[in-house]
Amino acid sequence: MSLNEVTLNLPNYPMEELSKIRQRLISQNKKVYDFGTGDPKIPTWAPIREAVTQSVTPISQYPATRGGPDLVDSIWGYCNRNFGLKAGQGFDIMATNGSKEAIFHIALCLVGRAGGKRIIAYPDPGYPVYRSSALYAGGIPYPMHLKAENDFQMEPWTLPEDVQSQIAALWINYPHNPTGAILKKGHLERIIEWCEKRDVVLLADDCYIDIYDPAWDAKGQKPLTPITYTSKNVYSFMSLSKRSGMTGYRSGFLIGDARYMPLIGTARANFGVGTPTMLQKAAAVAWADDKHVAERRQIFAKRIELAFPYLKKLGMIDHKPEATFYLWCRVPGGLDDVAFCLKLAEQGVITSPSQWLSEGIKGSMRFALVPDDPDTVEAMELVSRLVKSL
Repeated sequence: MSLNEVTLNLPNYPMEELSKIRQRLISQNKKVYDFGTGDPKIPTWAPIREAVTQSVTPISQYPATRGGPDLVDSIWGYCNRNFGLKAGQGFDIMATNGSKEAIFHIALCLVGRAGGKRIIAYPDPGYPVYRSSALYAGGIPYPMHLKAENDFQMEPWTLPEDVQSQIAALWINYPHNPTGAILKKGHLERIIEWCEKRDVVLLADDCYIDIYDPAWDAKGQKPLTPITYTSKNVYSFMSLSKRSGMTGYRSGFLIGDARYMPLIGTARANFGVGTPTMLQKAAAVAWADDKHVAERRQIFAKRIELAFPYLKKLGMIDHKPEATFYLWCRVPGGLDDVAFCLKLAEQGVITSPSQWLSEGIKGSMRFALVPDDPDTVEAMELVSRLVKSL
C-alpha cells in the first residue's frame, strides 16, 4: 500500500507515548500519578451531562455544520459577556469539534498551493498539531523558539526577512501551553501591527483563555486575545475542553474575520466535521454559564498551591504561572529531560519532557495538574525523594 510522505515520516504523537507508559505501569499494578496529558480529572458540570441525555432523539439526522440556533446564540452570549463582542461587528462564528480539529483543518484553507505564501509559524514549545497541520496542507512549518528570559513572548519581527515575507499565518497561544505564560499588551499590539503590515493571518489558539488565577475575577481581568482589538485577518479558536471539562465531547468554536468565514465554512462542509446535535445542546448550556468555570479555576489554583512549593524548593521552578494548570520546570542537575521523566515514571509519576513538547528543546518538563489534591501531594513527595537521591 502507498502512503504519503507526511504520514510515513510523522513522529508518534507525544500523548500517545505517555498513554503507553501509563498502561504499562497499570499492568504492573503500580499506582499512577498522571501529570502527562492535560485532561483534568474534574466531573463535568451536571447540567451539561443532562443536556446530552435529554437531547437524544428517536430519529438521528445530520447536524448543522456551522452550529444550530441555540448553540450560535449561546456562543454569542459568551463572546459578549467575556469580550464585549456582538454579531455584526466584523466577526462571524462557527461551531467546531473542539479546537484540535479546527486548528488542523484551518491550514488547508490558508496555505497557498498556487504560488502563494506557504510558511505557517508557531510557538515552540507548543501544540504539535501546528506543525502537522502545516505539513499535511503542503505548507512549510516554522517553529519559533520561545525563551524564558523574554517571558515566552512571540516576536515574529525578529525572524529573517526571507521568512517574514513568506509567512501565510502566525499561530499564537496564550495562555501558553506548556509554560503558562500570558501575552503582554505591548507584545499583542505589536503582533497585530506586524500581521497587518505583512498581510499575515493571525491565528489565536485560545483554548486556555478561561483558565487563569481566580484573583483576576475580582479585578474584572482576563488574559488577552486579539479578537478584542480587531477582526481583520484574525481568527480565535475556543474550546470547552479545559473551560468546562468537556475534553471527550470535542466541542468548541471559531470566531474571526466575517469576510472569509463563509469560505472557511464551505471548506469545512467538505471535511465532515458537523458536531452531533446532542453535543451542540450540551455546548449551548456550557457556553451560557460562567459560574462552573469559576469553580474550576479555584480547583486548579488549589492544585498549583499544593505542587508549587515542592518544586520551588527543589530548584525546578521560580514563579507560579498566572494562567493554565501547567507547571513548566527545569530538570534538576542538568539531567536529560526524557531520561529524568522516565525515571519519574518508574515511580508512577508521569510527566512530559520538553523534547516531546517541542522541536529539540532540552532540559525542561511539564506537570499538568490534573490529579486530585491527595494524589498531587503524594506525587510531589515522590518527586522530592527522587531528586534528593540523584
